Amino acid sequence: VIFSNHDAWYLDCGYSSWVGEGNNWCSPYKGWQLAYDNNPRQIYRDQGGSPDKEDLILGGEAAMWSEQVDGAAVMHKLWPRLSALAERLWSDPTHTWKQAEIRMVSHREDLVARGISADALQPLWCNQNEGLCYVSKA
Repeated sequence: VIFSNHDAWYLDCGYSSWVGEGNNWCSPYKGWQLAYDNNPRQIYRDQGGSPDKEDLILGGEAAMWSEQVDGAAVMHKLWPRLSALAERLWSDPTHTWKQAEIRMVSHREDLVARGISADALQPLWCNQNEGLCYVSKA
């Protein structure tokens, strides 16, 4: 099985409709946090899947459909969300996106430094003042 669910890994979701008004069919936008926390093995277990068949999940894929993107916008829409998906599929972390946030922000900066037009994950001020942008629960 190659896993690709529209509610987390369709990366063209959340933009305006190309025909008519409003947003496209799979809105809202799927952020990197959702891609990171979308665990194919856990979804399989939650749906009653048998542990002895879990190894049949070979991996996953993100989808980007061309009716919602062109060559000028594709990199911005893919990165760094694909990085979050890659970490999910490669290492199958047991923690949530919160433990990966600082690493993902740094990785995004590395992508930009290499000339990849990766989408911003937080305002520049937050990058300059690490740890001061996070909302703490009261």
